[in-house]
Amino acid sequence: YVGTLKGVRRIYQQTLVDTYSKVAFAKLYTTKTPITAADLLNDQVLPFFRGHELPMLRILTDRGTEYCGKAEQH
Repeated sequence: YVGTLKGVRRIYQQTLVDTYSKVAFAKLYTTKTPITAADLLNDQVLPFFRGHELPMLRILTDRGTEYCGKAEQH
């Protein structure tokens, strides 16, 4: 959660960091959903790694509901 902008509502930041190369990606959203969680990955991160012919072996999250869904659905 970043904060609230007048007329926009809440603002969330999705951040992904490659711990090996220290390359980071970030994007702002107005919702915190699985769709927005996957958006940055599909829009910027995966194309970057493919373009540099680098394998993505693992993704580690904070296990927020945008990544894991609701507890009662598991």
